[in-house]
Amino acid sequence: MELNKYNPMEANRPMIYRVAIMLSAIAFTAFTLSRFSLLIQSFLAIPYDWRLELAIVTGQLVFQFPFIYHKPFAVKWVYFENMLMVSMIGSLLLIPLLVVNHFYSLPVEVNVGYFALVLATLFFEHRRRIHRLQLPSYLCYTWILYRLLILPFIL
Repeated sequence: MELNKYNPMEANRPMIYRVAIMLSAIAFTAFTLSRFSLLIQSFLAIPYDWRLELAIVTGQLVFQFPFIYHKPFAVKWVYFENMLMVSMIGSLLLIPLLVVNHFYSLPVEVNVGYFALVLATLFFEHRRRIHRLQLPSYLCYTWILYRLLILPFIL
C-alpha cells in the first residue's frame, strides 16, 4: 500500500482550520514575545507589550502580501500559515529562556544573544519552507527586511 505524500501547496485542510491555526500562532507569538521583551526592556526605546507584537506579526503578513500578490489564493494562505508557524517555532524556542529567567536572572546580553540564535534558526527554517513550497527565495529576504525596517522604531 502506497502512502499519500503530503503536498504542502494543496489546500487540503478546511479554511476554518487554517484560520484557527493562524490566529492561534499569532496570539501565542504575541504573548511569548511580549514576555521576552521584559527581559530586554533596557534595550528597547518603547514599551513593548502583546498588542505591539500583535501589530508587528500582523504587519508582517501585510508587508509580505505584495510580494506574493500574483500567486493563487490557496498559495497565499499556505505561505502565510507557514510563515506564522515559523514565528510560533521561534516562540517555542524562547520558552526555555523564559523559564530559566523565571528562576535565575540572566544578563541582558545573554538574552539578546539567545534571541539572535533563535532568529538565525528562524531564517533558515523560513528559507527551508520557501524552498519546499517552491516559492521565490526573495520572500526570505523581504521577511528579514520587514524586521529591519521596524527595528529603529523599537530600539
